[in-house]
Parts: sequence; C-alpha cells; structure tokens
Amino acid sequence: MNGRKLTVAALATVLLCGVYVSSASATPPSVPPPTASGTSTGVLDGTDRHVFVAAQERVALTAAVPTTVSTFDLTYQPGQFSGWHSHPGIVVAVVASGTVERWTVTKRGTCRAEEFGGGESFTEVGPHLVRNTGDIPAVLSITRIYPTSATQGRIDEPEPACR
Repeated sequence: MNGRKLTVAALATVLLCGVYVSSASATPPSVPPPTASGTSTGVLDGTDRHVFVAAQERVALTAAVPTTVSTFDLTYQPGQFSGWHSHPGIVVAVVASGTVERWTVTKRGTCRAEEFGGGESFTEVGPHLVRNTGDIPAVLSITRIYPTSATQGRIDEPEPACR
C-alpha cells in the first residue's frame, strides 16, 4: 500500500473509532457571538487532487472530490468556547490536554453534551459548540478533511432552539 493510501486509512481509522463518553440531553449553553474562540498554531495543509476510496479493516474513507487535509493545534483557555458553528467536510479532534464539552443537536431536536478529556477524540459534523469546561487550557489536535473547493473553513451557525 502506498504512503498516501496508508495515511488516509490511518486517518479514517481515527474518524470511525468510537470513544465512550458521558452524555446528556439538556439545554445548550446560551452564548454570545464567538468572541472567545480558541487560538490555532502549527497549521499544515496538504491537497490530494484525486478522487479516492480507501478501505482497510472495516474502516473506509471516500472522497468524491479533490480534498485538502489540514492539521493544527487549537487551544481554548478555561471558559473559552467556539460558538455554534459547522465545517465543510469532516473534523477530527484529539484532546491533548484539558477537558472540553461538545454540544450537538440530535435528529430529534434535543441538545446533547459530551465531555472529552486528555487522550479522547471526537468528530465535528453538523452544527456544534466546543467549550473548555476545566480550569486549565484545553489543547486539541485538529485534523480537517474538506473539499479543496471550500471557500471557508468555519461556518457560524445560529444558536439552536433545542428542547
């Protein structure tokens, strides 16, 4: 297997591996516009001009359009949050240190909060909010896989009306 396919297969493994986390249906945090979002460092981008399907060990990643993969670290200070937003493509976050809470909206329209600590990972698909719930900086190692044609990496979303 060539290096690119192996890298994609390894990344797909990260995308599809589950992590046990605590969760609850609740009212999402009411937040002002995301004036307190985190700080990014060490951005590295790479583009794959090819359409591909990579599959191994019951894990698959398919790209029907040319894609760009971007990696970087994102730090949220205690109390900082992202604001409700979404991304084109898929984002995988690995918590390097600290604790974050990810809020999402279920198909039934309820809000769900999940907490992730050091060594755990999660995906960001659809509208979501990430907040540092701890008392130390939370450092996330981020991998974004998105269409090369995407004109923006982040799309601000309205605060959902969850039940």
